[in-house]
Amino acid sequence: GIKNIILHKEMRRVGYIILILLMAFSAQAQPGKRMERIHAIKVAYLTDKLQLTSEQSEKFWPIYNRYEEERFAIGRKYRKEAIGEGKTPEEAMRSIDDDIEMQEKMLELRKKYKEEFLKVISPKQLATLVESEREFKKLLLQQLKERRDNRGGGGRLR
Repeated sequence: GIKNIILHKEMRRVGYIILILLMAFSAQAQPGKRMERIHAIKVAYLTDKLQLTSEQSEKFWPIYNRYEEERFAIGRKYRKEAIGEGKTPEEAMRSIDDDIEMQEKMLELRKKYKEEFLKVISPKQLATLVESEREFKKLLLQQLKERRDNRGGGGRLR
């Protein structure tokens, strides 16, 4: 029935996206080019998931790009090695505090942009955005893991 048609359509969509991810990773690209390619795939993925109108899309992407830039800036500021490995108790405590501070800043950012996004998209689309970002990240990590496994273990990604 109708549920099977919808399920089949969704499975084809996921398969298509996985295929795009495989193509993006299979190309021997420089890291910057690879990140551009991943970003382009993410934009297509989110556009599809959110079913943005052209009017929404025109307003949504500049806001989303600012959000991503700010999110990455916070991540870069706090990116460090593992919290506890090989550290003095003081260093470990500082890492824990930094991690908590980073999570607080990320939460503040999400609250700030929630309002911005809701000026352009519906609450349902915003919920879909949050879920779709998680799905995309999961697919991306799965592809990275499969590439690593196919290279015989500990090889560096190229």
